[in-house]
Amino acid sequence: MSSEPIATWSPVEQEWLLRVPGRRDLAAQVDIRPDDTSFAGCPFCPDAGDAPVQVRLVPSKHPVIAAPQERAHEQLHWVLVYGSSHSQRLGDLPAEVTQQFLKKVSHKTTDLLVSPLVEAVYAFESVGDHFGPTVAHPHGQLVGLPFVPRRLTLTHGADSCAVCDLAVDRELTVTTSDHALLQVPPWARLPFEMIIAPRAHRPDLASLSPDELVSVAGCLHTGLRLCRVTYGGAMPPYLINVMQAPKGDASHHLRIELVPLHKDVQTLKRPGAMELGLGVYVNPLLPEIAAGMLRDALPGVRRCRT
Repeated sequence: MSSEPIATWSPVEQEWLLRVPGRRDLAAQVDIRPDDTSFAGCPFCPDAGDAPVQVRLVPSKHPVIAAPQERAHEQLHWVLVYGSSHSQRLGDLPAEVTQQFLKKVSHKTTDLLVSPLVEAVYAFESVGDHFGPTVAHPHGQLVGLPFVPRRLTLTHGADSCAVCDLAVDRELTVTTSDHALLQVPPWARLPFEMIIAPRAHRPDLASLSPDELVSVAGCLHTGLRLCRVTYGGAMPPYLINVMQAPKGDASHHLRIELVPLHKDVQTLKRPGAMELGLGVYVNPLLPEIAAGMLRDALPGVRRCRT
């Protein structure tokens, strides 16, 4: 039986799913026993050493999607590696590292979308045992997909852009910069979910000017630090979704979703039956209240900025 990834359509979810038999034997870091020598060592640390913090792109050793044999030279799944300490994440490092992160995503997205195999590119970072990362070293991932995921775009079939419409809502705005906004969307699934978007309607990272990219990266960096401040100084589990336009879709408005899992300074919002069974999220915190709490926490972020 082949171990190659297979894209399969789900008539229930009305969405593609990826079957990846080659990842069956991978174990999450949290599940690895201290005496299990087969997992000894970090695959990314030897390259990091004591060099300055840099974001590097390396091919995934366990891709969730692969090119067909006749185009096997095309790598569709990449890992973004940064930092040299397992205890630090993007929000703990200088803001310039977040800029590097987004620049790498931008350049690789442009490269991948040239391929006839790729219809959309999804970049993300998942942090925390809740998501079961198999490598503890700080890293994100970037995947070129042969289909367009349903959740990627908010504007399909709509008369206006939901992200542009949100930009005028001051009550849901946490902070702004010259070219970007950090907001709590009215459709937030989890208590402190945030989105970062350019003020101008831009479809992807590659369409941003250098100043716009700095602004977007700055708002993302601030949002990451707000996650820590509003969780009692610890970093909660979180997910970053870089939602760029599918191939040829100028109607899409670039947004970066920052989805921390905490509910307050001590507890996490854990998924229940409604979320897992129906995909219907139950959010105990009104978006307007969440935005206000995040605004109140901004002074603490500015004090610890590097």
